[in-house]
Amino acid sequence: MTQLVGVLCENGDKVILVSDRMVTTANGSLAFEHDPKFEPVSPNVIVLTAGTVHEPELILDVKAQIKGKALVREVAEGLAESYRNIRQKRIEHEILQEVGISSFEEFHRKQNFLHESMVLDLSMRIRDYDLGVALLLGGVDVKAHLYRVGEPGTYRSYDELGFCCIGSGDRHAEPVFAFYGFSMGIDEREAIQIAFEAKKRAEMAGGVGKKTDIWILEKGGIYEVVSETIQELEKSYEQEEKAPRNLGKIEIKRKKVEFAEA
Repeated sequence: MTQLVGVLCENGDKVILVSDRMVTTANGSLAFEHDPKFEPVSPNVIVLTAGTVHEPELILDVKAQIKGKALVREVAEGLAESYRNIRQKRIEHEILQEVGISSFEEFHRKQNFLHESMVLDLSMRIRDYDLGVALLLGGVDVKAHLYRVGEPGTYRSYDELGFCCIGSGDRHAEPVFAFYGFSMGIDEREAIQIAFEAKKRAEMAGGVGKKTDIWILEKGGIYEVVSETIQELEKSYEQEEKAPRNLGKIEIKRKKVEFAEA
């Protein structure tokens, strides 16, 4: 699948987002390293994707509706609504239309006239339908925020927990936060090193890519951590793999991400 990691730090003033580059096709037959999996949806919010590469409009539709900075919660709500709408269209095309029913409205209208076994089968397939994508949303308005958007089109805040992991390596990534006694009071350097280690640990699971991208969000905007720093993090991880890290000692170099309106 993939691995995404989000962390709040600096007492909730900054967000760190980490991603691999692994993507999969809709039927899961092909997985490969691709481009960085992030999309700025406003000058203060970005979204990372886990799963299939076939639903770009899910994010782009919301981006087109947002003008200027937005409350992060409002972006999460918009993404969840877009998710539900796209999921409904896929179900209509892939499940209902194959039995001659054009829409949910027609399905509900005709239920009393269909055989009970058909209604049961269609209802189960609709319930179990998976769009195959999950989103990790990070942004800063008054404070920093983390949200997850996924099946069946819902969103959930991780502001109180302070971190969120999405992907096939979660069982390896999440214990890293417990190991370091994570709290949102840690500084940017420590947060980046912990999040990076969580992502590296996740690579033990199948489907997590080796390449890593890191972003920092703060009130001044969105920043990408440069490859030189990621190489330093990689070197530190390899040298100290079997010992606790000396956190906060790596200089974090970054560059501003310029936001382009939809």
